[in-house]
Amino acid sequence: MSNAFVGRTVELALLRTALDRGCVVALRGDPGIGKTRLLEELAADAERRGFPVLAGRAAEFEREVPFGTVRNALAEHFDEAASGEFLPAERYRVYRAVRGLLERTAAGRGLVLLLDDVHWSDEGSLELLDHLLRHPPRGRVVVAFAYRPRQAPERLVRSVEDAVRRGVATALDVGPLTFGEAGALMPAAAGPGERHRLYEASGGNPFHLEILVRGSGRSTEILPALAPTPRTVLHAAAVAGDGADPGLLAAVAEMSTVDTLAALDHLAAHDLIRPDGPRGFRFRHPLVRAAAYEHAGPGWRVAAHARAAAELARRGAPVTDRAVHVQASARVGELSSVELLLAAATEAMRATPATAAHWLHTALGLLPDGPQNIGKRLALLHLRAQALGYSGRLADSRELLEQILRLLPEGSPPRVGAVTFLTMLQHLLGEHAEARALLRRELATQTGEGADVLRVALALTHLMPGDADDTAVEAAIATARDTGNRGLLLGALSKGAMSSQAFDVDDARPVAWLDEAAELADAMPDTELAGRLDDVVFLGLGELYRERFRAALRHIRRASDVSRATGQSHLIGSLQMIEGVLYCDTGDFRAALAVLDDALESVLLTGGRSAHSRVQGYRCWATLWTGDVATANALGEEAVALTTGAGRADWQPATAEGMLGWARYAAGDLDGCAEVLLSAGGGPDLPAIRPVWQPRWYEVLAAAAAAAGDHRRAGDMAARAARLAVAPGLSRRAGMIAVTQVHAALASDPAAAAEHAGRAATLFTRAGDRAGAARARTLLAAAYQALGKTEESAREAEAARRGFARCGAAPDWLFRAAGIPLAADPVPLTRREQEVLAHLAQSLTAAAIARRLGISTGTVHKHLAAVYRKLGTGDRLATVLRARELGLIPD
Repeated sequence: MSNAFVGRTVELALLRTALDRGCVVALRGDPGIGKTRLLEELAADAERRGFPVLAGRAAEFEREVPFGTVRNALAEHFDEAASGEFLPAERYRVYRAVRGLLERTAAGRGLVLLLDDVHWSDEGSLELLDHLLRHPPRGRVVVAFAYRPRQAPERLVRSVEDAVRRGVATALDVGPLTFGEAGALMPAAAGPGERHRLYEASGGNPFHLEILVRGSGRSTEILPALAPTPRTVLHAAAVAGDGADPGLLAAVAEMSTVDTLAALDHLAAHDLIRPDGPRGFRFRHPLVRAAAYEHAGPGWRVAAHARAAAELARRGAPVTDRAVHVQASARVGELSSVELLLAAATEAMRATPATAAHWLHTALGLLPDGPQNIGKRLALLHLRAQALGYSGRLADSRELLEQILRLLPEGSPPRVGAVTFLTMLQHLLGEHAEARALLRRELATQTGEGADVLRVALALTHLMPGDADDTAVEAAIATARDTGNRGLLLGALSKGAMSSQAFDVDDARPVAWLDEAAELADAMPDTELAGRLDDVVFLGLGELYRERFRAALRHIRRASDVSRATGQSHLIGSLQMIEGVLYCDTGDFRAALAVLDDALESVLLTGGRSAHSRVQGYRCWATLWTGDVATANALGEEAVALTTGAGRADWQPATAEGMLGWARYAAGDLDGCAEVLLSAGGGPDLPAIRPVWQPRWYEVLAAAAAAAGDHRRAGDMAARAARLAVAPGLSRRAGMIAVTQVHAALASDPAAAAEHAGRAATLFTRAGDRAGAARARTLLAAAYQALGKTEESAREAEAARRGFARCGAAPDWLFRAAGIPLAADPVPLTRREQEVLAHLAQSLTAAAIARRLGISTGTVHKHLAAVYRKLGTGDRLATVLRARELGLIPD
């Protein structure tokens, strides 16, 4: 049989085209169909053309090795990328670092990364691949990977389909060889009948055809007959895994090194194994390894894994390498194995929590029953619940917490912490009624301080809908105050303010509650605040909605710092979202999009449809003001789709639809805008929307009605907005209400519209909302234009453009809607030039900018030269000053 590569003309042409431009290619097909061989041909072609080639392969029996698929390909570079401090929810930072590594390595010569059998990949490798599919590396980087669709995890299939749909990846389905192509793999002496029989029996699968030919057309056995010594070494290699060196294989096979080396020569002569690096060996094909592993006796395999673990321990190998063999060989009651798996899980928790959860599950199975091990079992269960939560499996985490509660005696103090954590997960899963029922049941058995904690928690379970009875809130605050526990009081005050009906109206009580909560948080050292970070989230939210932007940003940033310092991952996505909204509300859309991109990565890793919807809604809002209306609409549609099935007890669905309404207005879909807002809001009175958000809804409803020529409806929306309460100090809220009056008056009374617009600009400026002020000045320009005051109109339009530019915004759609002529971009910087300029304004050196952006220092200097030329400047200081004058960077 010939070893020549046959057929696959179309597939090879596509892969060679990929080398010319760089892209992501997914090869899909059945076992043995030729995916691996195609990757080998791509590698050979790339090396002939001078591309560096990095290759890795997942293994069926090492699915729990953290980043096993990519670590071998990237070698020590991966460990460098994975270094640094980050929370489990921030492991996307590792994936970004790997992407930057690929881009830097590709600079000049290009780069090819090949990953085979990724259907067997560990969760960390799959997450990294998902990241590369959503954010393909720039430059001449080819990422080609192969997998079996029928065995692929749903996450991988979904990621590939989404990337193909967005046009950032190509899927190549590898099918059977034709009869003519398969002929080159058959014996020359085979006649026509024999050839047809071989082809039909193999189904055109080249690997199956090879086995049939080797077996004289009859045997489908993958492994040939072998003498005892080579057969034992082959089994040992299957246990030890690809890359194993002769010393490890000798230990696993219980043979001398001399006999092992001789056996390896024999196996290589049969093309069952091949050299892998200077000392290692790998199987020719995963199917060969699978056959070798299965043909070894099950009892022998257990003992062999134990020998592998012992040899790795003797060598001082990392616990994560040893855990793979320990989990396959340990016996129930081996507490040393439990401890090793616990150590491996602890090490894996940050970057690959799904792997940590698996090892903890194994450890729990090894731990003997009995009262002497209850404490250890509870600790392992709690750690596994955390790992499952970090990896996005919230429902599984909830089930483990329920199991913990079954192990804890009723009324015991440790149950309080477990119950409060469990109710938090239930709220995240939308199970609000279940959370209240659990709190009531537990409250019936608790006394003392534990009962006080649960009583406060129960009183505040209406936090999300904002319909808590103020009497219940006041009672919760009083209970917390009586305990003398200032952490509990911080929670009652901050969450009580947000859940109170009075928060949305002109009422002094929630403001006083927020004031006291802020004082408590500021007085707490980080060590104390670390136990109340969820309360700080709601303190920051309350301050945001009461337009205390600086205080909110200070508290949210501090909570983020404490969260990272204490390893608390579950809140990081929420903190990033609030920070992004704060940037939006104060007019820094570049910063907003950057931190919201981080928030998206966090919620994708930790799960939760509600959080995913929320961050996509906020990204819709920020993207809209940058001028990318099409992307904003897509994000808004996705945000709304993610709310399907969410109960209206959660305010999130309406928030997503509110953002989508604005995006539809910007796209000129006026009917669609009104439809989504009025449907989600429950009618023109917006009863389904918390009053704190209603001004923004009325603003766009009035704008859409006016643009559609329905001035009566615009006036109706403005009148409803005018009836909303505005507490003293809420200048931004008053500004949005004033803008609705502009839309109602512009067609019939432009003088009144100009007065409202000028007042709105003043109010937004007072609130610190730079984008809102620019929005109001755009409408002021339109009002002056309607009054025939062209000079004043031009002045306000230019002021609005400069204001938006300082915010990183370019809402051409807003100028078109207002009938204001668009101005040409005076300085057409590329996206990369804008990124370099933004970092230059932070006083970073060229080398520091290069590290931040993952590019070479020379490339940074090239972009700086282009920026200097376009701005007409010659040094850093003049460039920053000129850029600020033009609104290219914030003041």
